[in-house]
Amino acid sequence: MLRARRLVALWQRSQPSDASLTRLSMRLSRVDAGASSVLSQRRWMSNESMTNVPFESDEAITKLLDELDAYRETGKWRQALKLLDRVDKDETLPVLDPAMYERAVAACARMGKVEVLPGLLNNMMVDNLTPTSATMDFIIQAYLAKEHWGLIVQLASDVTAQGVQLSPAAFHAIMEACGQMKDADSTLNIVKQLRAAGTELTTDHYAAAIRAAGMSHKPDTAMALFVQMEEQDGLKTDAETFSQLIRSQVMGRQLDQALQSFATATQRQLPLEEPIYTCTIDSLVTNNRHWQASRLFEQMLDNGEKHPSVFCLGRAMIAYSGCNRSQHAWACWNKIVEMNEANPVPMKYNKMLNGLSHAKHTQLAVEVFNHIRKLFQPNQIYQDAYTTAIRAHGRLGNTQTAVDLFDEYIDSCKEDRPISRHVGIYLALFNALSRDTVREPEINTRDAKRAWQIMSANVPVVLPPAYASLAGVFASSGEMETLEELIEHAERSWGSTAEMIQQQEAEEDSEGAETIAVFEGDGIELGSDNDVLLFNGVISGLSKARDDQTANIAGYLDIMCERGLPITDSIMRATTDACIRFKNWKLLRRLMRMLDVEALKNPDICLGDTVSKLLEEGAWSEGREWLMYSHRQGFRPPIRRKMELLREMAETKSKEWRIAYSLAIETMSFRRLVQNNVDSVADAADVCMLSDREDLALKLFDTVAAHSSLRYFRNHQRNVERGTAVKSDVPPVIIPLRMYKNAILALLRLPENDDPNVDDSWRMNKAERICKQMLQVHGKNLDGEALSLAISIKSTAGDDDDVGALYETMRALGLEPNTYAQNAALSAFSRQRRTDQVLAIKDELQNTRRADGEIRRVEANVAKSLMRSLALAHEDKALRDAALNLPGCDMDLAMGMLIQTNRLTTAVEMLDANVTSSAFGSLLKKICASNTHDPVLAAALLVKYIRLNGLSQVGSPNRVLRVVDALIENGDLVDAEKLLQLYLDGSDGVSLKQMPPYFQQQTIEMLLFIYGEFGRFDAMRALFNKELLGFPLDVAHYEAAMEYCALSRDELAGSVASLKMFEMLRTQGFIQPSGYTYLLTLQSCLRLERLEPASASSAKSTGQVILEDVQEHGFQEALLEELSTQCITSLDKSQGRRTVASLRMNKKKSDTDNTSVISPAELARLALFCHHHGVPLKGQVVDQLLALHQDLPVAIANELAFIKRSLEEGLGVVPAPGTTRVVKVKKPKVKRVTIQRRAPEPKINSRRRRSSSYEAAVRAASDARWGVVLEPLKKD
Repeated sequence: MLRARRLVALWQRSQPSDASLTRLSMRLSRVDAGASSVLSQRRWMSNESMTNVPFESDEAITKLLDELDAYRETGKWRQALKLLDRVDKDETLPVLDPAMYERAVAACARMGKVEVLPGLLNNMMVDNLTPTSATMDFIIQAYLAKEHWGLIVQLASDVTAQGVQLSPAAFHAIMEACGQMKDADSTLNIVKQLRAAGTELTTDHYAAAIRAAGMSHKPDTAMALFVQMEEQDGLKTDAETFSQLIRSQVMGRQLDQALQSFATATQRQLPLEEPIYTCTIDSLVTNNRHWQASRLFEQMLDNGEKHPSVFCLGRAMIAYSGCNRSQHAWACWNKIVEMNEANPVPMKYNKMLNGLSHAKHTQLAVEVFNHIRKLFQPNQIYQDAYTTAIRAHGRLGNTQTAVDLFDEYIDSCKEDRPISRHVGIYLALFNALSRDTVREPEINTRDAKRAWQIMSANVPVVLPPAYASLAGVFASSGEMETLEELIEHAERSWGSTAEMIQQQEAEEDSEGAETIAVFEGDGIELGSDNDVLLFNGVISGLSKARDDQTANIAGYLDIMCERGLPITDSIMRATTDACIRFKNWKLLRRLMRMLDVEALKNPDICLGDTVSKLLEEGAWSEGREWLMYSHRQGFRPPIRRKMELLREMAETKSKEWRIAYSLAIETMSFRRLVQNNVDSVADAADVCMLSDREDLALKLFDTVAAHSSLRYFRNHQRNVERGTAVKSDVPPVIIPLRMYKNAILALLRLPENDDPNVDDSWRMNKAERICKQMLQVHGKNLDGEALSLAISIKSTAGDDDDVGALYETMRALGLEPNTYAQNAALSAFSRQRRTDQVLAIKDELQNTRRADGEIRRVEANVAKSLMRSLALAHEDKALRDAALNLPGCDMDLAMGMLIQTNRLTTAVEMLDANVTSSAFGSLLKKICASNTHDPVLAAALLVKYIRLNGLSQVGSPNRVLRVVDALIENGDLVDAEKLLQLYLDGSDGVSLKQMPPYFQQQTIEMLLFIYGEFGRFDAMRALFNKELLGFPLDVAHYEAAMEYCALSRDELAGSVASLKMFEMLRTQGFIQPSGYTYLLTLQSCLRLERLEPASASSAKSTGQVILEDVQEHGFQEALLEELSTQCITSLDKSQGRRTVASLRMNKKKSDTDNTSVISPAELARLALFCHHHGVPLKGQVVDQLLALHQDLPVAIANELAFIKRSLEEGLGVVPAPGTTRVVKVKKPKVKRVTIQRRAPEPKINSRRRRSSSYEAAVRAASDARWGVVLEPLKKD
């Protein structure tokens, strides 16, 4: 055996590396205890028997432990190992126990002898001893000091599986190791093993585990740990656990889930610290989700954070600027200035300024740079900051300021720092000079030359981008002579640079080459590449010139062609911009001949950009030429605004069929089509029909009909019928009616074939197929085999009498029929309704025994035929008896036969605990797909199965969804709600949070529909308060809820509920409101008479507060677009009613078929309110409202007409003559004594009845809740 000397000798070896130590640990764990030749640590084992070991006294054990304690405290690890060896060999001493190992491990760990520890653990395992918690602490501390993360994770996984308890410090160290190793699976397994061992886990344990999962970039594992903590352990979440969960979701780029967690923490009133807010805001800004970042920052302030850091304010400033809330961005910046940070760091402000490099941040970037100049000396400011500031001033047109900043930077470099070799600041100055439209061109040329001289003196190698930028300055200024000199200088410089580089390569030695400035994104390009880049800058500058420089552009293009230089993407874009800008179509056609598409990096994008610009400019002829050129070159260029262009061509009755057909083909190039795409193809078919190209219209129809999107919906419907998919809420893609008409007309107009041998009947057959709705039907072909030759022939011929007679003859002769004969006989007897013969065959099968006396197993086809025959004969007792007692038959087969015979009610009654989940699923699918059975039967089946097996055994959640869908379609909303409530309550051990995200989404949406139909607004709002849903809610859910409120029979109660729903949208979560939500909210205010203030001196009305919220967050355009959309919808419905009325004068059409959420009168009232309170109407919206004049009161129509005239005359928002904007004042009731009629007051949805609780609803809607919620936003 390996003695202690071998353990002691280990210290004499050289200290191993981490990799070798890991390999050593793995070898030690695999060593054989009986192999004496292996040089590794083994247990201290005596060869003598342990039966004669005397009884150990407490005094002996205490003495040994004291001696080991002394070795532990002094770090004498070798003596401790020798003592263990002596105890193991001496039978008179006590037996080794975990306490002795604990002290020996402590001595080794104290001296950092981690290479000894695996052997000690292996010895304990051989001695069948379990390490103590303190032993684990010592080992983990030793590994932690050496940062052996993998050994810690492996050790923790092994010992927790043995049930070893861990101290809190050891657990946190293990979680840190899991995070460092990015091993989320081990994190989850260790937690589960500790829980199984009976360890009492706390929120601190779960916070550490969630942090480890976050370090591993596994937010799903972190969420699983969080759900386990709440659902299984029943712990109450604290702020630290939520912070770690959110951090893991942010690190895993699950920002929507992180925002949902923030909303849940806020709902639970858990105070989160500023760092987690800042971390999430920074990630949101980095991913360009500025609106959510701004909302999160506002929530942080609302939760009591009074001292956000400068970095947090800086990211919030960028977020507000990104979502076009410039006032809030400036407020954040003013707060940063007001804080007057002590000991500011230039790097922090430089990074802040770099985040404002976009054009829309220009003014703010200038202000930030001005503040940086106040905080730091010029020689402390980074060159990147000067570059950003110069670029910003160039965009603002402050060319002189840009030049002054450049001079300031150059002066700051004269003292203690060299001028940077980075050319970015020079390029920024050149771009500013090329954009200038104020200064004299000579001054710009002078400053450009001066900057060029400085750059040439400090930048070792001037790269082509610098020449190109300077050439752009000279070209935009019209300095053609100077431009020619620059071109010659650039060519000479590139020639000398090429020679120098070749010489350096030839004389290259061991010394490193001197670092030169390299322009970002480009390498050192010589020769023709430099010429191309130079001409790129020249032509780009000429395209930006104030006057027409297309002639010079043509000259430089000719030079490039003479030198054999390729025309690049940027040169092509600049040339086409200039040609379209100055209408030089001749040069544009010449460019087509000069162009080599193979030299373009992105030819399809460049060609698409050219065609798009021509079509947007209305140059149809030139656009058609470029489009045909693209097709000849083999490209399908992506064109912008395809659907809008096709709509315009169809409305203007254009005959540009080449363009229309090409745009339609490109529209159908997507893998998935939506309804708008198909409508655009229909527009293209209209253009082709107008151009007498019926063949192309027919091709478009065939292409759409064969598209994968339409095949997908057909296949999806079949899968729904088979039960392999859940019915989707996505509306199918439908070919418009006009496209059907065009296809049929095209077939009828096709010329007949003169050849009499050619059959033209296909045209009429195809036209007939198009006129019909084709449904693809799948029949079930049952595979059957012959029982015997004679019976198979008769069975195939369908002669059931002969089959029965032959089978009876075989029975009479005592011949045993084979399985084929039994199968055919059962089928024939069943068709003949000879139930006695079917029962006789069943008895024969039960009486057929094997040699051991057991019933012989029935062949599968015979079992199916038998069960089917019994099911058809309604022999339910015999069916159950066969399923329970006949081998080869079971309850699943009985269920299947009952399903096939459409005896679904009997199948539900026969269901018991022996039915498997698959058979249950088949029965459920059949009931849901059946058109002759009540969906309540499916609900009864589901409830019965849950009662027998539990909710967790239902299997796929799709089964529940199928049943609920069927109940909802049948109108059984109460039963559907009861089923869904099982998951919502979690009373059966399965909660909604444990289900997949799609199931959570469909459950919430179906409950939203049910509550909306029943008008249960409180329950509807409770759905939006559900915590930690697996999918994030969006604004469409709120829109649906508010629509239900608006369509409520109790108009006033629905309006109050709609206001509460909008309040929840604006005060909880981070969902961006839409124009439709604002419009529905204003409609509720109108119905509650809270749109306008009660008097001129009273406080602001609810409608005014909501409209101020629209203006504050910049949603005016969304509100106006929604107004326009609602007007178009109302106009279409109104025109449809009038068409019906004109055709059928003697019949009245009910208005209920055209019911809309917002009536035309309400739309007009809301539009006028917006117009007079800060959101002026546009001419298009006014025209759409005036088109509804027959549905509007005369006074409102007149005011709209006045607004239209005011807009046409440029008067802005002015009051109409004879009208006042002070709101309604209640007048005393007087008796009507005259029959004179004034202009009728606008009625709001006269179809709805007034609620009896009108005054109570008005009081509920007029409380101070909206003022409290929106007042901070107004003051921000």
